[in-house]
Amino acid sequence: MVSPVLFDTILDPSKELRELFVDQDHNGFGAIVERHFKQILLPHEAFYQIPPLNISRPPTVHRQRSIVRFVAMVQDTSREGEVYMGVLDDKSCGGWGLYEEMARSQSQDEEQSAVDYSRLQERDSVWAVTVPGQSIWSRDAVSGPDFPPPTVPTKYTCPKPLKNPGGDIGAFGVSLKIYHDQGNLKPGEVKTFVGILDEEPSFDDMEEESQPIPTLHVLFTVDALDTDPYNFSSLRDTLFEANIRANLLQWIADEALGGDTEAATWVLLTALTKVQSRTPPILPLSVTIGSFSDSLDGASNIPTLVHVLRQLIPTVSPLQLTLDTLNGKPFMPTSVDEDVQAGILQHPAGTMFIVSESGIKEVKVTEAGMKNLAALQSVISTQTLSYVFPYSSFSFPVDFSFLSLTKGRKSAFLTTDVVVPLKGAKSGDELARELYKGEDEVHLPPKATLEKFRSYISSCRTTTVMLDDDVGKFIEDEFVRTRQDNSDAVSSDDLVRRMSIAKLLSASMMQPKLTKETWKLAVTMDEKAKSGR
Repeated sequence: MVSPVLFDTILDPSKELRELFVDQDHNGFGAIVERHFKQILLPHEAFYQIPPLNISRPPTVHRQRSIVRFVAMVQDTSREGEVYMGVLDDKSCGGWGLYEEMARSQSQDEEQSAVDYSRLQERDSVWAVTVPGQSIWSRDAVSGPDFPPPTVPTKYTCPKPLKNPGGDIGAFGVSLKIYHDQGNLKPGEVKTFVGILDEEPSFDDMEEESQPIPTLHVLFTVDALDTDPYNFSSLRDTLFEANIRANLLQWIADEALGGDTEAATWVLLTALTKVQSRTPPILPLSVTIGSFSDSLDGASNIPTLVHVLRQLIPTVSPLQLTLDTLNGKPFMPTSVDEDVQAGILQHPAGTMFIVSESGIKEVKVTEAGMKNLAALQSVISTQTLSYVFPYSSFSFPVDFSFLSLTKGRKSAFLTTDVVVPLKGAKSGDELARELYKGEDEVHLPPKATLEKFRSYISSCRTTTVMLDDDVGKFIEDEFVRTRQDNSDAVSSDDLVRRMSIAKLLSASMMQPKLTKETWKLAVTMDEKAKSGR
């Protein structure tokens, strides 16, 4: 049951702010506001009574100047700070949109008082967007059980579409107004912003009827992981005993890979991989699946694998390397007229990109397309993404996994750590129809099984695999012996790659320690991939 205090606070935060402002130190009021609203709204039972702002519930659904919680990715932190009227003429609070609210209520003919510059204060302005590539089940889980998705979707047109990185239908951005230090917000970072939803006029064009920009006057911020109502690591000891790994691999193979469980294993390892270290660089394993048929004429070119993985992973983003995509929107965030427009690769950490070459029928890549391919390869190889400004560029660390799908033996455009051939039980048009099924054609397991699959993957990603001295000595001796027999047989790069494969295999089996048997399996898988078998 929602308490009256909580209900009133959510629906009328303006009143709460005005009452709180009385007899307070105006210079430190931001910290007071954060502490006050956290005490009321942050407890778990209260937090999930705050209406979520997301694709299912866009700004037009909510009451203006009510409190919402916005799980969002920071897109642009380069905007200059703003000056606002912190104290109104009647000595009441002017922050958190109260000054703008008062200005809207005034008649145009009403005489404006002279500006008292001593009452002006500064706030930060940051642009954030709905999480690119976020799976529907993940969004619904964060929204909580009290806010199921509406039966009739609400259509909402984003007023600044160039700020949206992905192609998610209904995605939008919000201008955040920050009055108190929320830490060093970084582009690509996902946070939950709790604040007062409002709007401001758009100054991007001179049209009188331009769409207003949604704004969120931030009360406080929470790390996104802290707001997850589900514990995806709670079944660590029982999942593997229940044969969950084998069942998951079989489902992926049957639904999306023509029955190829070996390819499904590589897909699973790609889903689990992440940055282990920057110095020295231990970066995510990248994989290409070759001999992956193109889609049939007239059929969707979105691989079935995208639909399957979106049922398992919180953020999955398909990247179709069509000529329109390559030669069109930049892959890197780019500053245009002092506004950072989103790049296609601007996503949160943990995103799995499914790169498909099926849309390229003829190669006519422009200079812009070549830059996009170079940016994509750089992100795969270095796990950094450049933000391009007129006279400079800055690289920010990312943590993405990449699975490339190509018709050829290997990709014509990208270099990945591992290349494996698809060996499905079907072939020709029959296989193509399996590889490019519509979302509604995918056979889903029962809901309870899907939730176990998701818990299993989350648990595997948090498993730290250790290497005991005896296993380390075994690997070292085997490497030296192989080099002595044939110096070209295995390189130091091969050793690093095989160690990554072995640790991912261990994690997928929920083994906290790497065993000799798992190492041997990793070597066998790597040798088969190198030989094209």
